Amino acid sequence: MRKLKELREKRRLSQVGLALKLSISQSTISAYEVGERTPDLETLICIAQFFNVSIDYLVGLSEAKKHLSKSDLSPDELELLTKYQQAKPHNRELINAYMDGLLSK
Repeated sequence: MRKLKELREKRRLSQVGLALKLSISQSTISAYEVGERTPDLETLICIAQFFNVSIDYLVGLSEAKKHLSKSDLSPDELELLTKYQQAKPHNRELINAYMDGLLSK
């Protein structure tokens, strides 16, 4: 579970720190990160909730950290998404490039 290590490091947590927060051992965290062990479903849920990501993201099945539903979006976000969906593929590329530029500043 490489994502676990990435998420832990982004939060600037040590393996010990994360283990304390999840009530499991540091050696278990280490085993998860190097792929020696796989967490059970209950532990996966706890880890996903702690990092506020989907289980699919956590185990590498998706690059989307969270699954969004319409109820998660504001009216402005819904309007932007609708406009994006209506855009032609070339214009979507331009929109993506523009957003990347805005976010890199």
